[in-house]
Amino acid sequence: MLRKILGGASVFALTVSLSGISFAQTPAPQWSLITFSQIKPDFRMEYEAAQKELMAAYKKAGVASRIVVQTILGDLTEYTSIVPLGKYAELDGPGPTVKALGEAGSQRLLKKAGAYLNSVHRVTALAMPDISLEGPSPDAGEYAMVTTWRLYPGKGADFTAFMKDDYVPAMKKAEVANFWVSRPVFGGDLDERFTVRPMHKLAELDAGPLTLKALGADKARELGMKQSKIVESTHFRVVRIRPDLSLMPGPPPAK
Repeated sequence: MLRKILGGASVFALTVSLSGISFAQTPAPQWSLITFSQIKPDFRMEYEAAQKELMAAYKKAGVASRIVVQTILGDLTEYTSIVPLGKYAELDGPGPTVKALGEAGSQRLLKKAGAYLNSVHRVTALAMPDISLEGPSPDAGEYAMVTTWRLYPGKGADFTAFMKDDYVPAMKKAEVANFWVSRPVFGGDLDERFTVRPMHKLAELDAGPLTLKALGADKARELGMKQSKIVESTHFRVVRIRPDLSLMPGPPPAK
């Protein structure tokens, strides 16, 4: 399920964490529209009720999916929604709530949902499937560790090479089936990268650093030194998918 969240390769096989349109034999960019919301703590129940109304409106408007995740380790007032974006032309014209409810109905619902927010920020993100891992199973789990990597300016190409040559092979050696990488573009910081490591249980965190498991102490230390020349800082959070607040995508077509 979490493959649909932040730009995993198969997310976009369906449609960038979600767009798998292809032109001839060249895959289209894999984009997603990601909205980060900080809610007023005293209005969690009301906010979630409004999200269910939004889910119904998106479904009525014919949107393929709208995934909502809740941060459970990190900012506990944070919810994130992810919608696949095939192309930017989809953002022209009326939005899903207007299509479903009309202008007046859309304004009422958005005003209602907005009353429970402290802040909201939206970005578009582009998947980076060349430095991601995609497992064969469609069930990636109910949780994910989401890491925001803050790069030193001008280190984007070095980060891509580091992930391809060093970090992703270590994840594969640690038997990680799914590890998805994306980068924010419009509305985001161009020196940041997002990675998503799905998990079935939080107990998976008990294994500790996966680079240590894969490489041993000495080589893991060498990897960390190489990373420190490219990455200024990292921020970790754990999220849980909320199917009750989400418009879940249908299963892929049978082959």
